[in-house]
Amino acid sequence: MSDVTPVPLDTAYLKEISGGLDRAAKHADEQTFDPATERIVIFSDHHRGTGDQADDFRHCEHAYTAALGYYLEAGYRLFLLGDVEELWEERAQPVIDHYRAVIELEAEFTARGGLERFYGNHDDDWRNPGPVKQHLWPVLGRIQVREALRLTVRREGKQPGTLLFLHGHQGTADSDRWGWASRLFVRYVWRPLQRRTGLSATTPASNYDLRAKHDRAMYEWARTQEPGLVLVAGHTHRPVFARGTPDPPPTRSIGELEQLLAGATSVSDADAAALLRAELEYARTSARRPDAVLTVSPPCYFNTGCCSFPDGDITGIEIADGAIRLVRWPANLHEMVDGVGGIEAQKRILEEAPLEDVMTAVTDEPAISPSVVEHQIGAPQ
Repeated sequence: MSDVTPVPLDTAYLKEISGGLDRAAKHADEQTFDPATERIVIFSDHHRGTGDQADDFRHCEHAYTAALGYYLEAGYRLFLLGDVEELWEERAQPVIDHYRAVIELEAEFTARGGLERFYGNHDDDWRNPGPVKQHLWPVLGRIQVREALRLTVRREGKQPGTLLFLHGHQGTADSDRWGWASRLFVRYVWRPLQRRTGLSATTPASNYDLRAKHDRAMYEWARTQEPGLVLVAGHTHRPVFARGTPDPPPTRSIGELEQLLAGATSVSDADAAALLRAELEYARTSARRPDAVLTVSPPCYFNTGCCSFPDGDITGIEIADGAIRLVRWPANLHEMVDGVGGIEAQKRILEEAPLEDVMTAVTDEPAISPSVVEHQIGAPQ
């Protein structure tokens, strides 16, 4: 089942966001990108802490390091789009010390010339060279932490396209203009509460309305820029991939399951009834608590999701082999095991599209009708 709801545009909010994005885009560094030969993987929003209950990354470390191992050997550059360290809650050095092994794995990309760091609102200490040199250089080498980066995409015989990378908090009151006040609240009020309760403030489900409003604003800003621009961001913790939507839950309809359960009960088939009841309750919960998935057209805005999901999974964006992909690495790597006991890398891919098709849609087909809708993906009735 998929109920579709258009996401309304808040023009006042768009104006605020546009100001921040305009500034970041204007000062973005520039590089070229050859989609036929280069590979990039983009992650964001790790929110790494010090391993206590306030640390949103602690469940995701296994999935993340497995992913890094794959991308190192497969020749990818690594883009980290901000909020990597949770510096609203923690001081920098204890975070570095706790996750030194993970950061050393990221440093292997530096040695191969393939690490790009960006700052977000929760790690905006890195916008200043001093903390970067003090805390990151000893582990990562002499890296630069950027706000934004433009990649000019080569297209055979066609107008080049542009991939713009940034965190996505630009222009927001609590994260950008008043970030210092938010940081004080999080460090001295929210952090002690989170440590006692284990609650998380950085899950995608924390504020559905604000998340949708922000996604719509970033899409609208990207859509109205120069032809050929594609924005890749994080911040909202919700993956966004053009028109890609996940499959519905793997259950039969609620009505069919209710009928089958009634039949199994009537003949006292306890084992069959138990299995049917399990599937039925899963379907009922999926219908009651559907997943909210955003799709956009034209495909000018993509979002990585995050590396701090409570279940330990991580999502990211790959741009490689002439394609753009939404990928998921699960906390339980058994989900990716092939028939002979190894890992089947293809299972990481949730959605995929030719990069040239994306560039054509945002460059050469300006007549595409704009669309931003939320799909409620749940079990059929």
